Amino acid sequence: MARVRSASLTVGARPRQIEAMTIKYLDGPRAGWFALGVTRTTRKWDWIALMVDVDLVDLKNHQCDFPAKQFVHPEERRPVGRKVNQRWLRIPGKHRNGDIALKALKDLIATRH
Repeated sequence: MARVRSASLTVGARPRQIEAMTIKYLDGPRAGWFALGVTRTTRKWDWIALMVDVDLVDLKNHQCDFPAKQFVHPEERRPVGRKVNQRWLRIPGKHRNGDIALKALKDLIATRH
């Protein structure tokens, strides 16, 4: 079982309305988890992937928090299922852009399964 670390993500437009949420980190990809997308960290060459434990096709039928909620169109959202677990996964290596980071993530997941 992979260890889980935590990190905080701050969301909000005004300092008085800031909502802080904590999304934990995975040490490695897990079976049954799916990647929604990749994003750059605060460091220039480092990338992380948002992983969820629900198949991407069924994501609209489950309760999602930010940022996974942003991957479902508002008109298609029917949150009747369980709450989606989401975690960040660090993509090892230094990558120049998101396409290369996504390819590295796919290679990482392929070697895991």
